[in-house]
Order: sequence, then C-alpha cells, then structure tokens
Amino acid sequence: MSENKLIELEIDKFNNLAILFFNRPTQFNALSYKLAEDLYDSLYEISNNKVIRSLIITGKGKAFCGGGDLIEFNEAEDPKAFLTKLVSKLHAGLKILKTMKAPSIAAVNGPCFGAGLGLACSCDLRICSKNASFGSAFTGVGLSPNSSTTYHLPKIVGLSVANEMIFLNRNLNSEEALRFNLVSHVIKTEKSLLDEVKKIAVKLSRGAPIAFANAKKLINDSYNNNLEKHLDFEAENIKISAGTEDFKEGVKTFLEKRKPNFQGK
Repeated sequence: MSENKLIELEIDKFNNLAILFFNRPTQFNALSYKLAEDLYDSLYEISNNKVIRSLIITGKGKAFCGGGDLIEFNEAEDPKAFLTKLVSKLHAGLKILKTMKAPSIAAVNGPCFGAGLGLACSCDLRICSKNASFGSAFTGVGLSPNSSTTYHLPKIVGLSVANEMIFLNRNLNSEEALRFNLVSHVIKTEKSLLDEVKKIAVKLSRGAPIAFANAKKLINDSYNNNLEKHLDFEAENIKISAGTEDFKEGVKTFLEKRKPNFQGK
C-alpha cells in the first residue's frame, strides 16, 4: 500500500486492481486542496500502471466524500483564487479518471455530496451501502456546481431529478439512488460493501482490457456524437479488437467451454 497524507492507495497485483481511499475520516473526507492534489497524483499513478485493470474509489470512516472543505474555504485569504486553484486541480484529476483505460467503481460507503457526487458520477460504476446518501449541495452555499456534476448527473438520473438535486438541494437515500439509476446495487451492510465491490472489480480485472478500454471510450464519446458518426467509431474499434490475441482467446475459450485468460494483447 502506498500512502499519502490524505489518500491511501492499495495495489492488489494478484487481482490487477487498485483501491483508492479518501483518508480524512474525521472531516467526512471533505475535499481540501491537498486532497485534490493527492487525488490527482494517485490517479495519474494508476493510469500509468499497466498492472491495474480495475479501480475502486471509496472513503475511510463513515463518509465517501462530504463535499468541499468549507472551513478551508472560509480561511482562504482570497476565496475566489483559492477555489479556482482547487477546481483546476480537481478537474485535472477527473479527466484522468474518465479517460483511463481501467474501469472504475465508486464504492459509496456513506454521505456523497458536492464534489464527491461529481467524482462518483465520473466513475464507470457506482455501488453503495444502505446508509449512503447523495446530494449536490453547491447552490445551498451559493456556488454553481463543478466536478462534472452538471455534465453527468442529468444523463444518469434524468433532467428533472438532477434539477431538483441542484436547484432544490434534494438529497437521495440509497433506495432512491437505486431507483433513479444513480447506483446499480445497494449493499445492505457497510462492512460488506468493499468485499462485494472487490468481487465485481476482480471480474473487471479478468475481462479483456483492450475491449474494455475501447468500450469505455465509445460510451464516453456517445455523449457528443450523432448516430452515424458513432456507428463509424464502433466499426473502427471492433476492427481493433478483432485483431487482438484476446479476441482469439475469447473465441477459443467459448468453443472449448472454459474461462478465458485475457492478457491485454
């Protein structure tokens, strides 16, 4: 396990996965500049580690991420300059998260608000414990949303619910999050959340890395393409996948009725 002050990064080489922990439990993992900086550094490390095929992001303690650190904001000599600097670093990290080849899972273990919500929405999958809660929170303190919230949230939960969360500061509990497709699974106990998410992450790690990376890029690009253009991109990417050793292995194992051993080649 590599450890920064505010991020703990655990690398499981055997299962080809990484677990990134927000590590400010007594502050509900509130986003400070140092946390944003450590997050960027950790995501950069993960994105350049060829061993890692899946990523879990979660929080230490009772919260996933409670949003921005309002105490730090209040103490800043120039709040505008400070927020500009923090958001720039945070958004740089989110761009890495969104474009890295490895699929990512947000394991939401408690409150997930503000920037925490945007970060969770930037992950490819979201799974939460029963006591998780979700909210935008930005406008409640006089800020417009950031951290990709206005980009992802309407696409995930629908415009009406997203608008209620942003304008009316509506919070969702775990069952509401499941109903509105913000999460795909709710785990009944917080203690078993990480264990269950690890099982899913291992499945991702055993998948075909090139096919997953291409699929992730196609899904992300679908937001901005028309159908005709997107069909062309799908055709280009399946041609790439069809030329891999993983595709040969996939066909062979299907015919031989055994589990594949994808190598990312």
